This record gives sequence, structure tokens and C-alpha cells, in this order.
Amino acid sequence: MTDTRFRCIQSAAVAALLTFSIAPTTHAQQPTGWISNGHVSAYTLKPGEFELSGSALQVNDTIDFLNLRDDLLSGNSRLIDNSGDLSGTRGELRLGVWKGLELFYSRQQQDMTLKINPSSRANIIDLDDQLETTSTRWGARFVVFESGSNRQDRASSSLALQISRSENNSKAFGGFLQELRFNANVVVTLDPPQYFSMDRLADDGWQSRLIYSTALGSNTTLSAWVGYGESDASSGTSTEIDNSTIQDAFLQTFDLSEKQYLAGFNLNFQQIPRLPVQLGYEYLNISNRDQNIVSSNSSLLPSFLRGGNLADSATSNHTAYGTVSWWATPHLYASLSGKVFRNQFVGIMPHFNNPLSASFSDTLYGFVELKLGFKFIR
Repeated sequence: MTDTRFRCIQSAAVAALLTFSIAPTTHAQQPTGWISNGHVSAYTLKPGEFELSGSALQVNDTIDFLNLRDDLLSGNSRLIDNSGDLSGTRGELRLGVWKGLELFYSRQQQDMTLKINPSSRANIIDLDDQLETTSTRWGARFVVFESGSNRQDRASSSLALQISRSENNSKAFGGFLQELRFNANVVVTLDPPQYFSMDRLADDGWQSRLIYSTALGSNTTLSAWVGYGESDASSGTSTEIDNSTIQDAFLQTFDLSEKQYLAGFNLNFQQIPRLPVQLGYEYLNISNRDQNIVSSNSSLLPSFLRGGNLADSATSNHTAYGTVSWWATPHLYASLSGKVFRNQFVGIMPHFNNPLSASFSDTLYGFVELKLGFKFIR
């Protein structure tokens, strides 16, 4: 069922034929009225111009389009209640620094609710119920070729190279063990309760995109791109219990390095003045994932911490998104967006390939985003 939701998007994918030419540095400014924060294109701001925006991200009982959260919980014995809820914020900045060159930076903080089904092997108290993640991304976009119109109301054809660096970090997810049940007759009580956690939740990487943008008439632009990236991620489990047998049972490592190839396109419409609409799609494939997995099969380990099946995690992702924006003034706008991932955050936050969040890595997921932005133009 989830694959068919993307079939119409994939069938609409177009191939952009890029002609490489040697040319001096050009400007390829974006047409008046377009919004580019969070939107891939080969256009840049003029030197001294900037676009600043702040967003709220949300998934809950009320905001759950396509019933994605219900799909996440279906068949997942580890999670209960409102697991899958998401609340977050994101800030983005683009700055034109030279002709055909702009810098960008974004920072996102999100809390994903993960409520664990009680374990029959352990009595756990004060267990965390959110995975708190901070993501940063920064880089540069450089126009290497431009041809066509230089009119402000019509886009030129532009080819740009974009290089970015990203980091994702999540706080340790843990709780306190009060009792451990070795079997029906042997129960160990821990007084005071001892802390355990899933920790070292982090990843970092880089990515490059070659982007081509062109006009399809006076009110529409098309952008298409291909890209390559690499990332390293870490996660593991541990406990503070001063017992070598229990410590060994809880000690696990889940590290990985992966190479990613991606391709995508988007369309930017502005048929109604001051009301741009953006639709986009991207495919990401992990061609080489090198994993260092040291997992425990001990019955003392709560089931939600077991990672023996991480090697079978998804190795591709499809992302589709749409945005409707409104310019309240020539400098101030508001946007409403929806974004859907075929395989949750696979390839986007690689450290989510841990025993907890990887249990639903092959599940369709998405969120709604409300954005307010300010754009200074010269």
C-alpha cells in the first residue's frame, strides 16, 4: 500500500540533460517571488541579500495526514500509545556573498515520542519516552554555468554545485533498572535502581549535489539534480550496574559507514501572484553500508535494546514534499508544507539505525511544517 503512494510521483520523474560548458562565474539570481529556504535550486541570492526563516514541525493525533503514525505502530510490538508523535523547530539562513555564490545554514531540534511496551524481563522506572535530536547543516552553492533570460520575472537556465556538511546528535535514551528476572525463580532487586541507556547516538557526513534549474514558461521553474554523499554513525547500549555479567549483557555497539547516491527533481509554480507552490521528489540509495555490529543475545537485555537484525535495515528512501506559501508583504511570507519519507529517516539521520528506531525504519513517515520567513533583497 505504501509503495503505491509513491508510484504516481516516481512515474512523473523527468530526466534533465545537462550540457557542460566552460564559462565565467555568473549570477543566476532567483526570480522575484520564489522562496528557496528548504527548496533545492541552482539559483542564488545577490551579494548582501539574505533569507531567514523559522519553522515548527508537528505530528500528533490531530496532525497525522495519511495516518502515517498508525502505520508506524501497526505490527510493532515494542511501541505503544502515542509513539510516533513529533514536535520540533527549525531555523534556516541563506546569504548571498558573491556573484553566483551563497552560503546556507540550518539547525533543527525535534522530539520524537517513543513509549516502550513494558518488559517481562525487567522492571524499569523513569524510562525516557522521547528521542531528542539536534541536526545542523551548512554549506555553499556555486553557480558554474548560466544561460537565457536575466529578467527578474523569468528564471534563467542555471547549473550549480552545492556542497554541504551535516551533523545529527540525539540524547541518550535510558532509564533505571529496579529488578531483573533471570528466570521464574530468580529475581535480582537493584537498590538503588541502576541506570542503563542507548547512547553514542550521533552521525556526521557530507554531500554534494549538481543542480540544474530552468524556466518552463514565465510562471514555472524545474530543477533536477544528482548527488553523492558519505556518512558515519554510531550508537550503542551500556549500563552502570557494577556486575560484570550484567555489564557484558548490556554492552553493545552499532557503528556504520555508508555511501549514498541520490537524484531528484522539483517544480516551482506561481500561477497566482504572491502564492508560490512547490512540489518535489528525491530518491536516495545506500550502495555501500559497512556495519560494525556487536550485539548481545542475553535474556537479561530488554527486547527493545536488541539489535541483532540491524544488518537487514532498509537501504533506500523516497522523499516527497509539497509547499504552499503566501507573501504577506514583499519581504515577509508564511508557508505550509508536508513531507513524506518512504522509509522513515533512512539515509537522512543514519544514527537512527539503532535497536529502537530501526524497528520501524521501513515504515512510511512524515510531518507537517509551518514556516515564517523574512527575505531581504536589494
